[in-house]
Amino acid sequence: MHPLAWLLSVLWLLAAVVVAVVRGVLGARQGRAHLAAQRIKSPTIYLFSAYLLVAALVTPKSPGESTSPLLWLAFAIPLANALAAASSVGQTQPKGLTRAGLALLHGGAVLAAAACILSLVSPRFVPVWLGGPGAP
Repeated sequence: MHPLAWLLSVLWLLAAVVVAVVRGVLGARQGRAHLAAQRIKSPTIYLFSAYLLVAALVTPKSPGESTSPLLWLAFAIPLANALAAASSVGQTQPKGLTRAGLALLHGGAVLAAAACILSLVSPRFVPVWLGGPGAP
């Protein structure tokens, strides 16, 4: 992966963590931590992650892969969900732009994590536009 793509991905992930911690602490101080706990308890993310885990275990590795990227995504997605849940309790009713910005931040964090995972465990499959094989 191109160094600029790495830098942007890591910065995006750090921004998501910082925003989640700051907004989560603010929400917890205002008594809204139980709302984050309710969102984290939702089974949908864990069912999808279990599906990815099973797919990672039954899919043969391609040449050049150290492990399956699906394996690491199965762990990254619930973590990203926990960050988004913590971030969501920072305000009782965030306005439209704040809501859209948080969705972009945390949705982008999942994509940034996926790019980093793909680059580490399966570099042959990194797209050319991210600096993969065949990139100038």
